[in-house]
Amino acid sequence: MAIAPIFKRQGWKRSDLLRQLVIYSITILIVMMSPAIDQSLVLGQLPSLTTPSNTHSPPVGVERRGTLESTWVHLDGQELFRIASPAILNRSEPSEQIPVEIRAKQIEANLALVVASGGLSGEEVLDPKTLQVLIETVNEQPVLFVKDKNLAEAKVLLTVTDADAQYASVSKERLANKWKKILEQELRQALELRQPEALRQQISTVIKALVTTALLTLMLGIAWAFFGRRKQQLEQRQAAESAFIHTQELATLEPLDAESGVQLFQRLQYHFGLQERFQIVRFVRWLLFWAIAFIWVIGNAYSLNAFPQTRHFAQKVVIVPIVVLIAWFFMGLINQLSDFGIDRFIWRWEQEQLLTGVNLQRIATIANAFKGLKKVLIYTVGIFWVLQWLDVVPVSILALGALFALTVSFVAQSLLKDLVNGFLILLEDQFRIGDYIRVGDVSGKVENLNLRITQIRSDAGNLITLPNSLIAQVENMSRIWARADFRIEVAYHTNVDRALAVVRETVDQMAQEPEWQSTILDTHELFGVDQISYTGITIRIWIKTAPLKQWRIAQELRRRLKIAFDRHNIQIGIPLQVILENGYSKPNSIEN
Repeated sequence: MAIAPIFKRQGWKRSDLLRQLVIYSITILIVMMSPAIDQSLVLGQLPSLTTPSNTHSPPVGVERRGTLESTWVHLDGQELFRIASPAILNRSEPSEQIPVEIRAKQIEANLALVVASGGLSGEEVLDPKTLQVLIETVNEQPVLFVKDKNLAEAKVLLTVTDADAQYASVSKERLANKWKKILEQELRQALELRQPEALRQQISTVIKALVTTALLTLMLGIAWAFFGRRKQQLEQRQAAESAFIHTQELATLEPLDAESGVQLFQRLQYHFGLQERFQIVRFVRWLLFWAIAFIWVIGNAYSLNAFPQTRHFAQKVVIVPIVVLIAWFFMGLINQLSDFGIDRFIWRWEQEQLLTGVNLQRIATIANAFKGLKKVLIYTVGIFWVLQWLDVVPVSILALGALFALTVSFVAQSLLKDLVNGFLILLEDQFRIGDYIRVGDVSGKVENLNLRITQIRSDAGNLITLPNSLIAQVENMSRIWARADFRIEVAYHTNVDRALAVVRETVDQMAQEPEWQSTILDTHELFGVDQISYTGITIRIWIKTAPLKQWRIAQELRRRLKIAFDRHNIQIGIPLQVILENGYSKPNSIEN
């Protein structure tokens, strides 16, 4: 019974490079789009990958409602209120109407001039305590001005238009009073944050935040290193336990007897307990790593947000990476938790099955394939969720979809064949991880098997990867039992009965020894003279063995037969040469 392959979990821990490259590429694509994100990040939107020259869709960040278009006005990265303008269907054509996004930038520029004049230098230094926002009616339109005792004259901020009032569904005067309160509060706060005392406090806050981030990173790093040492210890104990169980495995087709089964089951329980602890430690280290990453992202965001001048930059830099980081974290978390669930299910399944290498290998192979499929589905759904949350516009979806369809059109045919053939291999149980197989000119031990590929370790130590679609005929040399087809040639003049008796005695003696008794299953299927030729007499015997033991048994048998033949003066076969004279052989003319 071959139990050892179930403990060789390398296939269960594989890292699919292709899937990781796809995920990294999409993440880099999102980050590289930051120049376009600059215009729409506040709304959590990404611009389209292609910008048609003639489009009736509003720009990113602009909302169209009937005949009106609206957008936000910002100050120091904060949303103040929405302004509106008549809708412009085609912005590529000249028009007397000012687009709403252009109007919003003009208002933001006016606010920035007021805030900048409250800085540390300049002729006009505004006082946050005396600053006022006034409303005056000009041409029947409410106009908002900013006034301060240090200003020579009031500065215009914006005009409340009919479109603004229509969009807000209130009168222009009422809307002007509402905006007046908002602007007074936000402008005074912006000026206060730019005073020398506030600047010193902001610098102090940033220093504290960075020191706290460094200390938390140090503490979590120490814990991460501690669990790393614990992980190495568990790996060593797992390897030692696997080696012990491997030395105790039995090569028999029947289930274990009661006493041996209980002892082996206890060993299996202990080993799987180690494996569960190992997975928990690995999961904790994974959580610590992500905790450190989140701490630094939050610390940097908090530091940038402390200064009003960098608040908008903090949002641009942090929002998309945080979204991607959180999504990546939850995808990894779901993947880890699902691995725990699959392992728990496999453990229960293994307890219900007979403790044979056939059952354990089959369970390991199926679990290996399902883990790989599960990981692909989780990360695929996660990536599309991120794109949906970021509200990628339909043109971008179409562009990415067209590129994806073009790629799939080239690879889908062979990929579909790989998946179907891989499913049939698992369903029909053609071979498993740990089996020794031959596919065409390739032979070796199966190290990894999933729905797409099969990886074989050759006798030379090379790892050979085969797409499952190329596997049309398989020779499995380790399923249930194996056979050593042993041939040995003795000299032509040898007493054949004596040679047969020596071979039979040697084989039977070897099969009865405790070291070989469990691996040699039968020696009486075929035995006798297989061929007589000019080189000698070929004796052939079939030895039924435990899986993967045929080569070792054949090697040991050759060594023993060499010793036995020397003891009984039996020579191996050698070519003969016959000298002819006048067409007849001369007496004693046969030479070795």
